[in-house]
Amino acid sequence: MKHQLENCFVNIFNNREYFEAIQNSLRGKNKVTFFYLNSYSFYLVNKNKEFKDAFNKADFIIADGYSIVWLFKKLKKVQIEKVVFTYSFFDNLAYLFSNESSKVFILGSTQSVIEKSAEVMNKEFKINVVGYSNGFFDTGSGSAEIIERINKTGPDILICGMGMPRSEIWIQNNLDKINARLIFSVGGFFDFLTKENKMAPEWMYNSGLEWLHRLVQEPRRLFKRYLVANMYLLTFMLKQYLKIKLVH
Repeated sequence: MKHQLENCFVNIFNNREYFEAIQNSLRGKNKVTFFYLNSYSFYLVNKNKEFKDAFNKADFIIADGYSIVWLFKKLKKVQIEKVVFTYSFFDNLAYLFSNESSKVFILGSTQSVIEKSAEVMNKEFKINVVGYSNGFFDTGSGSAEIIERINKTGPDILICGMGMPRSEIWIQNNLDKINARLIFSVGGFFDFLTKENKMAPEWMYNSGLEWLHRLVQEPRRLFKRYLVANMYLLTFMLKQYLKIKLVH
């Protein structure tokens, strides 16, 4: 089932469904993609056609922003949960990947962070990381070499953290060439995994303030993004609220 929101949708509604979708996909044969809807991706879907086309081709789209959860509750009268790959990884996905003996290729971030990520996943979580590459390559001319490196390792899972919208567009543009069966676009996961950045405390997770925790840690990179995306979302919410008032 899908729930539509403006020009995008969500079709995973809680942590249980998320875990089951990943588990079933690992045991299946189809290639599937997991993307995440938050204030920034919502903004990009409505402002960037290339991103919109790529994003909406995902097999699974999950709300990983509290603002999206709030919008569905207020505008659609639908109760969904915020689900974030990073938190889910530490809660249960790391165990699942290890227990299923999944082969994982990780792509993104800087060379030092991605090397450390591979080490942490291998040693601390007993995950079979079969290969890795930083995310600093030309997504046009450099893609063939990266895809060859990925495919040579025969991964079950590709975890891609090259930033939004770069990851989603690159994944969909090259999906038919990538041999991994589960492909995740994971934002800043590698920085949290290696403790380059700190995860927000639990009380902030569903308070709508997690973005502020991230902004404090990366103000130069995130200030403009959050300002533009959050203002767009607030304007959208206000317009929708006024429409509802006019109807009633």
